[in-house]
Amino acid sequence: MSSDAAASWRSRAQVLVRRGQECLVIPDQDLFAWSAGLGLPAWQAFAMALAAGILPASLERNFPALGLKEQLRLWHCSALIVGLGGLGGFQATLLARLGIGRLLLADGDAFSLTNLNRQLFATPATLGRNKAVTAAQHLQAVHPALQVVAMDHYLNAANLPAYLAQSQVALDALDSLPARRDLFAAAQAAGVPLVHGAVQGVSCQVTTILPGDGDVYQELYGAAPADAGSPEVLAPIVSLTASLQVQEAVRLLLGRPPAYHRLLAYMDGELGRLELLPLD
Repeated sequence: MSSDAAASWRSRAQVLVRRGQECLVIPDQDLFAWSAGLGLPAWQAFAMALAAGILPASLERNFPALGLKEQLRLWHCSALIVGLGGLGGFQATLLARLGIGRLLLADGDAFSLTNLNRQLFATPATLGRNKAVTAAQHLQAVHPALQVVAMDHYLNAANLPAYLAQSQVALDALDSLPARRDLFAAAQAAGVPLVHGAVQGVSCQVTTILPGDGDVYQELYGAAPADAGSPEVLAPIVSLTASLQVQEAVRLLLGRPPAYHRLLAYMDGELGRLELLPLD
């Protein structure tokens, strides 16, 4: 970025002081106008502003829980969400609003009436539409500077490596055990951290699988039948599970220690109790 552009942005920015820490904040519209005038993608303008120590206003409430260097790091990160139903819809929304700059969304399914009780992007207007494409359109409307790639097909052992190679973290939002087994194995082979989550009724589990951990799928699901049917799932436990997964994914992307590595975070929603169970 030229020194003239940086100076112009600083002249329009306002000083924000929160919890004794200071930063400059610029309206997103200024960044959109500048990038459009030069024929540059808005994503690049946001990256350049952050690199110059200027925070886009849409990310202002992240500060100082996320510092400018951390926000810039997240903007340059890519996350893969496999499954855009209940868990994946909340994951995608939270990651986008946190400012993870590139999201890869994969799901070959379409919304149906049975999704309305818990899936964020399921509405009467989206019934019959592909879940990944619908999610991508919503996220671009929320944050036009994001890079969002929608894959309107299922991921499997054959195509997972190509998408994992573009990601620094993967989030499991699946409800099929065979598909989950493929994801676990592919993430291990690709050396990409995977944040697993699963829900049933009012209970959930979350764990983090790092490169070199081996066959964690066998530890979790080795004795489970391949097709357990469609369990009941309530919306509050879905949003809670996705939130735990996203918070863990951000820790990983920022290079912080994971909270759930070799631990199974198990939430009993009926009792309101979260336990951390060791995975031996």
